[in-house]
Amino acid sequence: MEAVVYISHGSRSKDWNDQFISFITETMKENIAPIQAYGFFELATPSIGEAIEACIQKGATTVTVVPVLLLSGNHALIDIPTEIADSQAQFPTIPMMYANILGSDRLFLPAIMDKLQEKGYQQTQNELVLLVAHGSAHQETAQELSQLSKVVREELENPVEWGYLSREPHYLKMLEKTFLKEYQKVYIVPHFLSKGGFTDKIERQLHEAFPKEMGNQIILCNPTGYHELLHTMIQNRARTPRQPTIKQ
Repeated sequence: MEAVVYISHGSRSKDWNDQFISFITETMKENIAPIQAYGFFELATPSIGEAIEACIQKGATTVTVVPVLLLSGNHALIDIPTEIADSQAQFPTIPMMYANILGSDRLFLPAIMDKLQEKGYQQTQNELVLLVAHGSAHQETAQELSQLSKVVREELENPVEWGYLSREPHYLKMLEKTFLKEYQKVYIVPHFLSKGGFTDKIERQLHEAFPKEMGNQIILCNPTGYHELLHTMIQNRARTPRQPTIKQ
């Protein structure tokens, strides 16, 4: 029997973990496999290994691990595939596959548009949309975020850029050097699944760096979030897995 295991990062916040559990429980209702489970990479239980083992104990003969992550990074490229390899060594007769992260899917468009419209985005040339993600040293992450920005730009037919919270190109530097001089309004969309420490950090940084511009020229939107179309994205990834590889 086929099993699908959906993996979230995990958090010390029970509310954050509960949001994922509630969302992924809805995803499971599509019943794309006889056995489905969820797990967390860190800071919460069950772990990836525990979730895989639980599926095997229920009779799974193949396991597909689906990372519910917006972008690539150490977790998607190294950490989770390493956990899968450990489980594969423990259960060598059970084939284990790995699905792609959510990436630059066009199905993100309604979620991003919802966040912009909530804050009054008018879709004019003097307004900039700035997607902000945590950041990664991996080129794959930059490529995915750049491609997603292109997808949104083509849909809006207006300026859309991207930056990082923790690495270069840093969104604050981009705002200070260029964007605040060129645009009447900048709408910042945190590209995260839910509110938490990262979105709080963005809000603090913006209020500290640009107290006069906040709420006027700089508009902070809610994070991309668990939009209903993510169910479809996740199910699509689960149906097209590949052999897991650990990036060297």
